[in-house]
Amino acid sequence: MSAEQNIQIAKNCYAAFGRGDVPAILAALDDSVEWVTPEVDLPTGGVRHGKPEVAQFFQAVSDAWEFQGFEARDYVASGDRVAVCGSYKMTGKVSGRTAACDWAMVWTFRDGKVVRFQEYTDTSALKDAYMARAAA
Repeated sequence: MSAEQNIQIAKNCYAAFGRGDVPAILAALDDSVEWVTPEVDLPTGGVRHGKPEVAQFFQAVSDAWEFQGFEARDYVASGDRVAVCGSYKMTGKVSGRTAACDWAMVWTFRDGKVVRFQEYTDTSALKDAYMARAAA
């Protein structure tokens, strides 16, 4: 696959996320995908393997956060990898606290499927927003 084709797959996944279409994201993944998100005492953090575990990740995201914004801005491709820079703003459903973070996400492709995904973000801001309790 070309770099542009890989970028388009990533863009399609972000568009599917925006629509809440997790099955479309899962369809873009290789059966043995490795999905890595920052480990920081959050239900969304950790390393997941395979589509069923990635589906559990998206359920954890839905259970933990309400998004006010999600923007993928810059796409850089090299070989079988696409790095994307963007930002999100979300509120912890339990705490009511908001986090606004920049992020980078790196997608690795093989034969038109995502074989690895890794997110880099401000884990301190996420943890604070998720863990803090709203003032009584």
